Amino acid sequence: MDVDNKSNELRKSKIPYCLATVVKVKGSAPRHAGAKMIVTASESFGTVGGGGVEHQAIDDARKILRRRSPELKKYDLTEQGIQPCGGEVEIFLEPIVPPKRIVVFGAGHVAEKLCPMLAEANFEVTLVDEREDRLAADAFKDVLHKINELPSDFLPKIEFAEDLHVVCITHKHVHDEAIVRYCLKKPSRYLGVISSRSKWKLFSEKYKAEGFTDEQISHVSVPIGLDIGAETPFEIAVAIVAQLIQLHEKPDDFETGRCHFKL
Repeated sequence: MDVDNKSNELRKSKIPYCLATVVKVKGSAPRHAGAKMIVTASESFGTVGGGGVEHQAIDDARKILRRRSPELKKYDLTEQGIQPCGGEVEIFLEPIVPPKRIVVFGAGHVAEKLCPMLAEANFEVTLVDEREDRLAADAFKDVLHKINELPSDFLPKIEFAEDLHVVCITHKHVHDEAIVRYCLKKPSRYLGVISSRSKWKLFSEKYKAEGFTDEQISHVSVPIGLDIGAETPFEIAVAIVAQLIQLHEKPDDFETGRCHFKL
């Protein structure tokens, strides 16, 4: 498998990686311009020259992947450098981070503020609402997937997996209750629902009576978003995006960020 095929495989699997490309060579160097290497958090594929330069490039690539900002790096290959070939090589390190899947149920005022932020945070958004006029709002013009269906009709069409994020911010309690019930039976990375204390108490009591365990119910992030004192639609959207960023960037802190109601 060559580097291009490996790249396609990683993209399909939604695995982040850094593409290292030799763009300039001065003097003697182990590889010519155009040589490529792929670096993930746990492995590398291809080569930009082997030895010390490749070891350093892999280390730099993983730092770039964490920062998610491309960079052009120069490596000294003289006797004073990391690999005594007698030249210099420039390698462009480009992080490739596939968008994360998220389904947002509800195209209300919070969603108007939330969806653009999610796109900026590298989420591929699917927005679901049975109200056609709401989906046509200008705030959603850049949403890739707009689904004009009832939540109950769309839920069976979702490809649930450990990488899926679900946000439940609909305009009807009956929708919210049904969405959470359905999702509790399925795998997901994140399941958040906008809720008052009394609403969630009612929901959770129903779920327990239906046989759902405390562990299953605890998977729900409720009230949705980090506890920043959010009140306006914009503030609630910020809290939700902040919680999703925390989930991916500081997962060890995520439990304390879920802010479950004390029922």
